[in-house]
Amino acid sequence: MQRARDTWAPAFGAWALALSCALCLAACGRPGQGGGGLPGNAGLGPRSSGEIDATSPAGPAWPGFEAEQPEPQLTDADVEQVAVKVPHQKVPAISAQNPARGPANAPVTLQVFSDFACPFCVRTAPTLADMLERYPGRVRLVWRNFPLPKHERARPAARAALSAFTQSGNDAFWAFHDWLFSPQADLSDAGLTAAARRLSLDTARFDSALHSPALDPAINADVAAGDAAGVTGTPAVFINDYYLMGARSHSEYAVVIERALREAR
Repeated sequence: MQRARDTWAPAFGAWALALSCALCLAACGRPGQGGGGLPGNAGLGPRSSGEIDATSPAGPAWPGFEAEQPEPQLTDADVEQVAVKVPHQKVPAISAQNPARGPANAPVTLQVFSDFACPFCVRTAPTLADMLERYPGRVRLVWRNFPLPKHERARPAARAALSAFTQSGNDAFWAFHDWLFSPQADLSDAGLTAAARRLSLDTARFDSALHSPALDPAINADVAAGDAAGVTGTPAVFINDYYLMGARSHSEYAVVIERALREAR
């Protein structure tokens, strides 16, 4: 986990390197890519102390963060400073095996490569949820697992969420996703199983998936897709053909979505 990585060199080329360095992003990165690590949840501000019922139709109570700086006032002229436009063939393909939120025919798709143990992904989750509410029917959110090797509990958490998806579809996956990013999430085996029980999942099937590599091919396929697209850390988001790396503001996501919506028309 680290701030802007001076040595980031994705497949997009040197022009993406310059943009990434200039943006000073907050992200969790793969090992051996430079930069220093932040222990635990350093830099994220205080978490909310409130409990969350992941099964509530009212939705999740996201962790609270202190604002680091005011939201930037952005216009379309800022899009190239916020995101990298990538060749369409570089954008990872989506399948029915990827959990999704929002209509399949939405003109804009947000693919998020994320890690359930990454604190910057915790920060990003409510922002992406807000984008769905801000652009109802026009935006689809697609989840891609990208567990980083240095996060010991990231892969078990990914297995747990995919087990929920396999058993009960998108609604169960997103309920589990919201709990995993909630203030009282417990990524231990016992904590994951307790959450599955609260969500009325088949705990025998759940535990079998949690403790076996049965779901690893799906996780590995997401990692391979991210690697091929030049993803080097989390969170990383593709907004149609635009790529954003790191925990970003509402304004940054919104200005790119607005551009993508116009292009889709």
